[in-house]
Formats: sequence, C-alpha cells, structure tokens
Amino acid sequence: MWREPTVAKKLGTVALFLGAFVLALAALSKFYMYDQLAQVPLNQDTTSEATTAPGADGEYLDVAAGLKVSNGPLKNVKVVRGDIDASKKASKELGRDVAVWDIYDSTDTADFDFGSGETPLTGTSDRVAFDRNTGEAVKYEDTKSEADGETIEPADIKGLYFKFPFDAQKKTYQFWDGTLREATPAKYVGEGEVKGLKVYKYRQTIEPIKTGTIDVPGDLIGEKATTVTADQIYSSVTDYSIEPVTGVVIWGQTAQDNYLELDGERVLTTTKATLAYTDANVQKNVDDYKGKSTLLSAVKTTVPVGGLILGILLIGAGLFLRLKSDGSKGARHSDKDELVSSR
Repeated sequence: MWREPTVAKKLGTVALFLGAFVLALAALSKFYMYDQLAQVPLNQDTTSEATTAPGADGEYLDVAAGLKVSNGPLKNVKVVRGDIDASKKASKELGRDVAVWDIYDSTDTADFDFGSGETPLTGTSDRVAFDRNTGEAVKYEDTKSEADGETIEPADIKGLYFKFPFDAQKKTYQFWDGTLREATPAKYVGEGEVKGLKVYKYRQTIEPIKTGTIDVPGDLIGEKATTVTADQIYSSVTDYSIEPVTGVVIWGQTAQDNYLELDGERVLTTTKATLAYTDANVQKNVDDYKGKSTLLSAVKTTVPVGGLILGILLIGAGLFLRLKSDGSKGARHSDKDELVSSR
C-alpha cells in the first residue's frame, strides 16, 4: 500500500536538489563564468593624463622653438580606443580571444591643446593586438607603430603593453618600452594602497643606453664645427601600481632622463622630467575598478569555495534526513509485526 513520504524525507529530497544545484553553480562560476569575465573589453575608450608635479618642471629640447632647451610644466595624454571589428577578426584568425586597441600617446606643455591637430613635442601612435586575459601582445598583421615620422607595419610588439594580467602575481613581467622598441623587466617591488585600494607595485628600470645618433648644430653643444654627430642616450624609471585582480594600472609614474653624448660626455639634455597620473585620473581608476575587482574575486573564489562547502552540507543533510526517515519507517513496521504475531 502506497504511503505518503514523511516531512523529513521531503526535506531531505529538497536539500539534495539544492546541494546539487549549489555545487553546479560553484563549478560554473569557477570554470566558466570567471573565464568569461576576466577579459578586457573590445570597446575600450579611455583617456588618461599624467603631469609633472607642481614646482617640479620638466627640462626639454624644444625643436619648434629653434632647438632651444626650455623648462616648464609638461603633460602627457594617452587615448586608447578598441576596434571591435578588428578584434573579432583577429580572434577568429588566431583562434584565441584577442583585443585590438589603438593608442595615441603625446606629450607637450601643460597649456598645449592636444585636440588642436598641431604636432606635440613628442607623439606616438600604436595599434596593438593582445591576449584579452594575459595582456600579452600577440603577433598579428593588422598592427602598426608610428613615431618620429616612421611607420612599422606590422608592429613587432612583445610583452605587456596596456596592463598586467588578470590575477597578477608577485613576480617580474616583461613590459613594452616604446623608445627601445622592446620589452624589458618590470619587477615586483611590494604591496601598497592607492586611495584605500590594495595594489601591487612594479618598477621598470632602463639604465642609460644609446638609442641612435643625431646631427646637431655645433654651437648647440659648444662645439666649433658647423654640424656634430652626437649619441642619443635614453634612460627611464617607470613605476606601476596595479589592482592585482584585474591587472589594471591604477597609478603610474615615469621619470625620464634623455640626453646627448659626445665622446662619452653628456653635452645636452633633451628630456628630463617625471610625469605621474593626475589625482583625478587615479580616483576615476579606483572608482571604476574597485567594484570589478570585488566581482571577479567573488566569482573566482568566494562563490566556488562557499558553494562547495554549502553544497556538501546540503547533500549531507539531505542524505541524513532521507536515511533517518527510512529508518523510522522500518522501525514502525517491525513494531507492527510483533503486535500481530503476539495475538
């Protein structure tokens, strides 16, 4: 004769289904949702600014002013725009998730109108294809690099370019340097905070190195000859403070010291300045990526670990309730049989 399931058995069944659902959600979060979320967007559209600190003017060779060494505040503007169609095409052709972004990087005086169309003191334009998760540049024909009137197509860019990987580690990464046109080490140097947000700090140091030669008027460097060929020397120290979950650079600073050398002796400074992200830029980065970091952390760790524990507890409780219900039922049947046999 059919008997209606006990309340304990019903609760046990519900607990088993809930446990299985929570475990499935935990696995989905760990092995699918995180991979989908830990990718840079294809439609990136950002503008960032870095300036010299008040009272810490830069020194630079002003070509437009007739090769005159000048001093004053400097500003750097980077405009980054993603190309959705090119990204989809690259991903299909390369068989991996790739983003194609264009960056316009220019530096001039603090009062220069970067939207005027006029030529800044320095300016570069790169089109970069890179892995959407690791941030590593990938070789792709639809890339290019333009600087000093020279265009390289395709651009042979290597290492990290825009950002660090999602889930960045405390180790050395290779980060692209546009002047050297090669990736050099960005070493992990410790943890810190930027406006209350936890960051990892990295430093990329490039010791003075010859990058080429240039013909300059002799009187510019104190020589009697009409024209003198001097060595171009470049050096820089770049500091990155990144949010480790997203790999985004929250704060950055570059100190450059570039000069001309003649017979191993420094004869003229071409650029000497330290430019750091503006406070408004840093605050915007913190506001934009603090929430994204929390979401990614939850999807990668909190949900999978919490779901695993909760799922196991629910399944355990479900099995216990069902077994207890079956045991109680068996005991009742045994009592009934004893009563019948004693009559």
